[in-house]
Amino acid sequence: MGIFNKADQYAVPASETTIVASGAKIEGIFNCKTRLHVDGEIIGKVLSDSIVTIGKQGRISGEINASRLIINGLFEGNANCDNVEVLEGGKFLGKVISKELVIEAKAIFEGESKIKTESVEALTYEEQRD
Repeated sequence: MGIFNKADQYAVPASETTIVASGAKIEGIFNCKTRLHVDGEIIGKVLSDSIVTIGKQGRISGEINASRLIINGLFEGNANCDNVEVLEGGKFLGKVISKELVIEAKAIFEGESKIKTESVEALTYEEQRD
């Protein structure tokens, strides 16, 4: 299914999901404009214009910049997202900058949280420490 762009008259995918399957391991910078669902492991930096979901068996270590982060598995590192949800059974270890942070019962959050504002969003974690 697609959305037609009147100017160019071609179909743009309405919703796509990139999946990192269980057993897969990616190291480095992972850049995507689509939704991302991780059941495997990513070590490094994840840049997404959409939603990043870490499944129950999934693991991300490093840095995430996305519009929304949903954690059902394990995240270790720094997250800069508009919305972050740590679901029951999910584990967040690190620092988060977000407009909204939801931590469900039986979820684990160990770290630091800052409210995302225009001034905070512009700074990196290192700049905030000084």
